[in-house]
Amino acid sequence: MSDPADKFIPQDLTDLTDTLELDWPDKIKRKLLALKMLFERVPQETTAKVLNITTRTVRNYRDEFREGGISSTVEDRAFRPISSVEPHFQCLRCFFMARPVASAKEGADCIAKITGIKLSDDQARRIMKRIGLKFRKSGQIPGKADPQLQFDFLQNKLLPKLEEARLGKRKVFFVDAAHFVMGAFLGMLWCVTRVFTRTASGRKRYNVLGAIDSQTRELITVTNDSYINAKSVCELMWNIREMHQDTEITLVLDNARYQKCQVVFTMADVLGIELLHLPGYSPNLNIIERLWKYVKKSCLYNRYYPEFSQFKGAIDNCLHRVNVDKECKEHLKSLLTLNFQMFA
Repeated sequence: MSDPADKFIPQDLTDLTDTLELDWPDKIKRKLLALKMLFERVPQETTAKVLNITTRTVRNYRDEFREGGISSTVEDRAFRPISSVEPHFQCLRCFFMARPVASAKEGADCIAKITGIKLSDDQARRIMKRIGLKFRKSGQIPGKADPQLQFDFLQNKLLPKLEEARLGKRKVFFVDAAHFVMGAFLGMLWCVTRVFTRTASGRKRYNVLGAIDSQTRELITVTNDSYINAKSVCELMWNIREMHQDTEITLVLDNARYQKCQVVFTMADVLGIELLHLPGYSPNLNIIERLWKYVKKSCLYNRYYPEFSQFKGAIDNCLHRVNVDKECKEHLKSLLTLNFQMFA
């Protein structure tokens, strides 16, 4: 027969209601609530049933309170083992920042060499996460990129133009061409077994020459399924001038031959458009490169289009949504920020 609730005589529960409102862990709150129910003379069996615990646990809560009071009840006794590797965390972090590893097994070997502590692959993975490492896909930068030239261009040429655009004194468009070859664009998937995506044969490609406004994210395009050439660039400049007739315009573009030829220079002079060519091998300074990745992710990765017309239609629909779809525009607002990654 259980110990009746009326034998539970609290000594310092006068502020228990306020105590329950504090930001305690759930286990501590459950203890305090059990004590309050006993204080209100709720039977132990009922208390245990309401809180989904055993009557033995309720009695333990009661005895713990009787022996040590509130301070004993709210004491956190959770066992938190300390890893033997923890004293070496700073050293390991510095090591992995200088020499990233490709697998947990490789990480475990490095930890063993540095600390003398042998870990399993799962333990090494947890340790690497604790010191701030994440399993990320590596990126690439052009081997011939000149960081100093990029920095000087950004500070002395690009940023002043972008500041004028922010103040409404000119329009700055980032220009680039994307060549979407009809075939399988494979991406990562959460799946039970490996997924195989059908792919089209042949080398048909859809070319998009685009210009995106640095401030409004307005997209203007010229498309074809043959080639992008100087004529395409002139057509794009003409379209931009038609849409912004009384505004100073700057186009930021790379050094592709069809964008850096006399025909384009002449058309730019006629239309009153300034051409700002990026330093060589500087895709990191052109935000429209991020748009092309978004297009692939949105409508091409892990998708199969049996007909070229469907392939083009999917790309056109995605590009159209850039200008009209609110959700898409909100996403691109954060994607196409004017933050430029620089490399040492």
